[in-house]
Amino acid sequence: MRARGGATVAAVWLILAVAYGVYFSFSIFLVPLLEEFGWSRGLTAGAFSVSAVVQGVLAPVTGVLVDRVGARRVIVGGVLVLGAASLLASTISAPWQLYLYTGVIGAVGLVALGWVPMGVLLSHWFAKGRARMVGIAFSGMGMGVFVIGPLAQWLIARAGWRAASAWLGAGTITLLLPIAWTGTRDPRPVAAPRDADARTPRDGSLGRALDDGTAAARADVGVGDAVRDARFWALWLAYFFTPLAVFTVFTHQVAFAVDLGFDRLLVASIFGVMGLMSTGGRIVFGVLADRIGPALAASVSFACTAGGACALLALETSAQVAWLWGYALLFGLGFGARGPIITAMATEHFGGRRFGLIYGVLNLGNGVGAAIAPWFGGVVHDVTGSYRLAFLSAVVFSILGAACFWRASRPSP
Repeated sequence: MRARGGATVAAVWLILAVAYGVYFSFSIFLVPLLEEFGWSRGLTAGAFSVSAVVQGVLAPVTGVLVDRVGARRVIVGGVLVLGAASLLASTISAPWQLYLYTGVIGAVGLVALGWVPMGVLLSHWFAKGRARMVGIAFSGMGMGVFVIGPLAQWLIARAGWRAASAWLGAGTITLLLPIAWTGTRDPRPVAAPRDADARTPRDGSLGRALDDGTAAARADVGVGDAVRDARFWALWLAYFFTPLAVFTVFTHQVAFAVDLGFDRLLVASIFGVMGLMSTGGRIVFGVLADRIGPALAASVSFACTAGGACALLALETSAQVAWLWGYALLFGLGFGARGPIITAMATEHFGGRRFGLIYGVLNLGNGVGAAIAPWFGGVVHDVTGSYRLAFLSAVVFSILGAACFWRASRPSP
């Protein structure tokens, strides 16, 4: 059982590495799209916002599908759709095509192999140390950004953005289809420990049973029960503020640095380093959540996000490459660190037979926030000619997100 669980973590890691590496390469493709078509930044980045809306709306649907047919079938379908979206994106010639291929079809593929099915799958495999195991599995996202971001820029420089998009789509299907089919089997849900040591300690560490009910009682928690719990809405808002703090900066990072005169391959490489740092960040903060409590771990990760945004903003007054490296290190550590913590906390509070649907509804918050952030950053630049206000807002959203984690850590009345 333990060996099979480890194999599942490895499969999830690889799938998320490729899928999210391709998805987050949008910021690399943003620059050639702007140059070829001359569209406004708000319009172009809006495709990323539409993608977030679609993912948010479909998250509960995905949760229901996972509960009914299992995670593996949903994930395999997601691989096929995501690869097809990237292939179709190579033919873009009008905004509606960008919005359809990237914003809709790509989003359908990503949500089908993303947070919801993977979170439910891992919650079924592990009862203890969930934050740590989810952090390890989800750290693949950062490695994907580290590898595929510079790879995308290299392909664009040598073959053009259309060929680069086509190659990424074909590679996604070829590499991930066999991994998804063989490596994401659905076990029976793992019951949480019920002995004296399984109670939630005072430090709020994760991966243990609820302190106010048995595993059997928790299995009967439904959506109605969840939405009447203040902790559910605290997690929902944490999911909402997190992408507002991240994607307002992340989507426009390459365009911002290129505007200041930095070499594109250098920027793409530093973008990749940020992804590598997020690989370590997900693991580190997952372990910290189990050891020092989720609220404190999430707060430290938000401090990294805010510090990274400030480092990037400092380039406006001092265009030194050191600020780019500071951004990559700090922002990368915080990037994606909250997702595993939220997954583990949600499993603690609401895990059971209906967890797929509950987790999908929680992801609506992430979808709404991620929908606003890229568009907001682009519009701020279009109106003011600068990203200053957008990047400063990321600091405010980081503070609000941290506060939500502290509320979600409080015991239920």
